[in-house]
This record gives sequence, C-alpha cells and structure tokens, in this order.
Amino acid sequence: MENLENILKQIPQVEKLLQIEEISRFIPDLGRALVVKVIREEIRKFRDSFDKENDLEIEDLSVSIISGCIRKRNEKLRRVINGTGVVIHTNLGRAPIAKEIIDKLSGELSRYTNLEFDLTAGKRGKRGGFVEELISNLTSAEDAIIVNNNAASVFLILNEFAKGKDVIISRSELVQIGGGFRIPDIMHQTGANLIEVGTTNITELADYKNAITENTAMILSVHQSNFKMEGFTKSTSLKDLSSLKNGSIIYVRDLGSGNLLVDARFPKTFEPTISSELSQGIDLVCFSGDKMLGSGQAGIIVGRRDLVQRLRKNPLMRMLRVDKITYYLLQETLVKYANREIDDISLWGIIFQNKKALGNKLNRLMRNIKSDRKKETVNRISVKSVFGGGTSPNVRIESSGIQINIPGMTAKEIHRKLLDENIPILGYILDDILTLDIRTIYDDEIPIVAAAIESLLTGNSE
Repeated sequence: MENLENILKQIPQVEKLLQIEEISRFIPDLGRALVVKVIREEIRKFRDSFDKENDLEIEDLSVSIISGCIRKRNEKLRRVINGTGVVIHTNLGRAPIAKEIIDKLSGELSRYTNLEFDLTAGKRGKRGGFVEELISNLTSAEDAIIVNNNAASVFLILNEFAKGKDVIISRSELVQIGGGFRIPDIMHQTGANLIEVGTTNITELADYKNAITENTAMILSVHQSNFKMEGFTKSTSLKDLSSLKNGSIIYVRDLGSGNLLVDARFPKTFEPTISSELSQGIDLVCFSGDKMLGSGQAGIIVGRRDLVQRLRKNPLMRMLRVDKITYYLLQETLVKYANREIDDISLWGIIFQNKKALGNKLNRLMRNIKSDRKKETVNRISVKSVFGGGTSPNVRIESSGIQINIPGMTAKEIHRKLLDENIPILGYILDDILTLDIRTIYDDEIPIVAAAIESLLTGNSE
C-alpha cells in the first residue's frame, strides 16, 4: 500500500505532462483541449488499474497517454496510403482527386466565388449551371442536376414522381448499397409504393406488363454494380423496358458507378457508359460522382429536360444541393474528360498503369528499404487489384506487391504498426501475411512506405 501511495504521488500535474515533447507534439494535430482530455482519461485509468496490476510504473502513464493521443489522431480525417489494391475504396474516400485539381481549387476557392452570381448579366444567378452543361454534353443528355450523393438522387426522383404511386422493380435489383442502405427502405421513406416483380434470378418483360395499373408512376431499374448473378438467370433488356413508358409512366435507371469512358484497355465485360444507357430510351439516369467518374461525392441525374426541371423545383433540392467545393471538383474533372485528358484523372492514372510502371515502382520500393533483414522478411508477389466501389466485382487487374513477414510479429501486429505511422499505411492480410499492392501507392509515397518498413525491421531487431 505504501508503494502504491508513493507511485500515485509521483503522477505529474496535467500541465507538467503537457510539457513532455512526445505528448505536446500532438497539440497542433488534436488541439490542446483534446490532449488534456486524453491525459486526464489516462491518469484515471492509471489510478484505477492499480487494483489489478500492482507492477505498474509511473513511466507506463506517459506511454499510455501517447497511445491515447495516437488513437485520437487516427479518428481525424486525414491522408492515408492505400496499399490494398482497391482503387475506388469506399472506406478511403472512394476515387482520389488529382493534385492538380486540388491545387487549382485552393487558388480559386480560398477567395470569394461566383457560386450564385451571373458574371455576364451582373446579377444573381443559379449555382451549378456550367457543370450541368458539361455533364449533359458528355452524356448526350438534355439536362442534368447535381445532389449530394446517389442515394439522394434516387430519393429525390422517387419523391417527385412517385409519392403515393407505384414503382415497379425486379426482385433481382432490390440491392443494398454501402452503409446498410437498401433500395426498399429508401423507396418507403419517399412515400412510393414498391411493387416487386419476377423472381430473384428471372424477371421477364411480361412480369412488368402484368404489374402495371392506373397507379403505376415509374419503372425503376437498378444496375447490379456490386454483385453478379450467374447460372440460370434472365433479365429484361433496357430497350424492352423502355417500351412500357407512356404519358403517365417514366422509366428511371440507377446506374450507380457512372462510367463516362470507352477505352480499349477495358475488359470486354465492363461498366456501361451513361450515354449508352440513355440511348436505350431511359428517361432519367442517376449515378455517383466519386466512383468511376473520378471526382468528389455527388449524385448526378441526367435525362429529359422537363423531368430534370421538375426535380430542380422540388423543395428537397434546398437540402440536397451541393456546395462550391463539390461543384468545382466536378467542373475540373469533367473538363479533363471533355479534353480527353483521361490519364490526368487520378482514378484512371492508377487503373491504367502498365506492367513496366508497376515494376519500376516496386523496384524503387525495394531499393529504398536498406535493412539487412529485407531479404528474409520482404518478398515480391504477384497480386490482383480490383476497381472497388461496387464496380465490376468480377474483374481483377494484374498487379505487383510485397508481403512483409517478420518473425515474432503477427500480420495484424505489423498492420497495426503501419496504421499508427504519421501517414497511416493500409494493406491487407493474404495467407496470414501482411500484403501491400503497389498499384494504389503513389510514386511519391514510395519513400514513406520504405521508411515505415525500415522502421519495422529495425524496431523488431532491437
């Protein structure tokens, strides 16, 4: 008991702990108040732990505070290095944005902008007009409108055209998207009536025809972007479904991924383009801005001008509209598409890396790891990258990477060390070995990854 009291008396005051360099370095990142909160919480835990662990030393407190600050820093929105090989990684912000565009954004949007001012007329204007014109031209649509994500696109369309009305959809397309959001749940919240037709694996044109009544307002088709059905299956073509439209029934397609590009480098079975979908007679197509479009988060709706105009006047638009940053990211990305500067869009620059480019990056990484233990712990490996983001789930892209296998450390422990770096490095575990895919690691990140691995090997050898 006497020893316990002596140790507790040695606990420094909060202000003294804040002066320790290893702790104070977190203040610029977390803010002083949050670091103080972590210190007080760790002091409380330290005091409480004496009942269970009598061998604790006062030095353990500083270690716990530093660990607590690292955990808190990891909660911040910050840059990470993506070594997973998943190009459109939903948990890592989906499509990365080109540095060139971010640099331009900083110069333009750090001052006032003409977000809702018509510079030609010299008076108030509407937001987003230029971006909407760009996307309309690129998709051959009559008009376009932009909301804050694709779930909002679906919600707005259903609310405007099908509230209190019937919406026909195939059972095979009642999908669940990221975060647990399900198409039936979204439809229910809009006040639309869900009319399921067909079966899980087979839905024919007759199923849709037989379900049409005087209360039918919409036929909704949802692209199966995050899964594939194989075997005994049958679905109705988009063109056949468009034949069911009439003056009171519109045909809407939730495309999800939003591909604008036709390229010979794609596999034969790839995501359809927005313009090809519209050409099938669809009235409205909606898709994401931060998936295959390669820009920021947004939901984009394109199609018939009269229908888009109705959406624009819906009171929900005040809540669902996007801000100047989103408009700017979309604007600059779409200009790249318009000028066929595809490889300048980060997403496509990552995807279209050839074998030579990947090999060069891998060689640089291995050269930058200087430890003598490299040969026995770091091995080259052939891996397969994926598009991610619910896009082409059955398509794999040949890639290269490394596996890190350090005696005395599990793959999870190695991964934890990499995630706690100043710039966290995310990989994946393959066959119980920590694996990094070089495709999704940028060129200028190679020295950072090498230094982190070097630190791992050095730390383990001490």
